[in-house]
Amino acid sequence: MVSNRSATEPGHRVTGARPPLISEAAALSVAGDVVRRHALGSTLVGTGADATVVVVAAGDRPGDSGVRDSTTVVLRGDPSPDLHPRFMGRVRPPIHVFVRLEHGCLPLGTARCRRGASEPARFTSAELQLEQPLSRALLDAARPVPPPGPVPSVEWVDHVATDPIRALESFVLGWFPAGELTPVGTNDRPDALAAFHRLARLRPALHRFPDPVLTEPTRASGPPGDRLVFAVRDGGGTEWSIPWPPGGADPRVWFTDESETILEEEPLSRFLLQFTLDAAVQTAPYQATTYVMPTAHLDALRSTLRPVPLSPFRPTCTAARFFLAPGLLAQVSGDDDESIVGFGALHRGTLTPLLAHGFRWSRFDG
Repeated sequence: MVSNRSATEPGHRVTGARPPLISEAAALSVAGDVVRRHALGSTLVGTGADATVVVVAAGDRPGDSGVRDSTTVVLRGDPSPDLHPRFMGRVRPPIHVFVRLEHGCLPLGTARCRRGASEPARFTSAELQLEQPLSRALLDAARPVPPPGPVPSVEWVDHVATDPIRALESFVLGWFPAGELTPVGTNDRPDALAAFHRLARLRPALHRFPDPVLTEPTRASGPPGDRLVFAVRDGGGTEWSIPWPPGGADPRVWFTDESETILEEEPLSRFLLQFTLDAAVQTAPYQATTYVMPTAHLDALRSTLRPVPLSPFRPTCTAARFFLAPGLLAQVSGDDDESIVGFGALHRGTLTPLLAHGFRWSRFDG
């Protein structure tokens, strides 16, 4: 059984005083007596005979350079061939990382480059791994937690049992960002699938799920009979389909792989809601995942979340049940003894209060 000792993030260092701030000039001097200055996006990189110095801006800017979590610093910018050997060469000087605050630069320690372009001309980014994880105090200084922004309502849960298509529409329009309108055909499809494709026209993220719903469903035949394949998994190795012709307004769903066909618990309308909630957790801007824990440790968490009244999703695999709060989705997989929880959030500040539960995290973006 896994211990539920207090922790914040994977490998998180929970003790240690915050080091004093130093000037930018003092930070750059770590590189050596003669320092060349480079810009990689918003990041200042100093190179010298002794070391490479990286000075990133504080804050939380997904898609830009900055501190991502207690062990990861990401650099992004225009192509910088001169920096390639400092991060990707066979012989690399030590990398010292600082974050620029209002009154000086805060040392974050040394790092190694974990990922970057192999060719100098394509060197536009690098992922650094700090050799010592940041304490929560250092992480909050380098990447202050902003207050949560506007969050969608959760009242759509009230319609799951009686009008699952309405529930799906309310969730999708509130959770996913609007995008450029894309043409999507909806003719000759059951109501729930036509509704999903209409929503995908307004929220294109629905067609960028890890396991995508097909823009154009395809006909297939096999042991279950003639069917319409509407979603695939693992690049097409497995698929979800409905009987064709459907024989009803809300047909049952088949999950088919190379060895067997399984009838899903929910009809198409409620299955598409399950499918979308699962993808929303996986693709959320901010995510967190616990290690396996005793299921009883979730009792306090459950009291703050609303359950989504659906049967377990993918019962032969994860058997996930969904819960939610404003701006937060939770996916609980397990049994009466042990469980694991994945969270997806629209704002980082929505995840941070979860630290109070004392879970052990394999990932924590808050």
